[in-house]
Amino acid sequence: MRKGIVLAATVLICFLLQTSVFDMIRMAGISPNILLILVVSLALMRGQKDGMLVGFFCGLLLDIFFGRIIGGYAFLYMMFGFCAGFFNRIYYQDDNILPLISLAVGDLIYGLIMYMGEGMLHGHLQILHYLRKIILPEMVYTIAVGFLLYRLLLRLNAWIDKYEPGNADFI
Repeated sequence: MRKGIVLAATVLICFLLQTSVFDMIRMAGISPNILLILVVSLALMRGQKDGMLVGFFCGLLLDIFFGRIIGGYAFLYMMFGFCAGFFNRIYYQDDNILPLISLAVGDLIYGLIMYMGEGMLHGHLQILHYLRKIILPEMVYTIAVGFLLYRLLLRLNAWIDKYEPGNADFI
């Protein structure tokens, strides 16, 4: 029960950060993908099931507020949670490289999917320009913010594990 409330509050806080605070402090018209950072980080820490669940609700919020159809972002973020959850077995909390590489690959794939879904349908066929001006700068910005946010999520995950039933410390 506590884990669900904490994860729901985290999703809501990250959604509000992405759509308000980081939208106002754009660099060169680019803002970081905070929800992707959340999904990838929690999937690495907690596994595929929690990664998919958090990804679905992150995407659903984006669908409700910004999507043209319900389910597109939800499916995409759920797949990011599923794929990042594969690496849960080889994940160590001290390792900063795996989360950042997973985040970089996820943001690159996200940018390419957004290009195919939005850019190509509107007749923008200059993928190298889009890659240089939007995808790569967003990926760098997301990784930089992800490096900082990852530490906070790591502490949150430790706090959830501390009070989760079935844990040895929970009495």
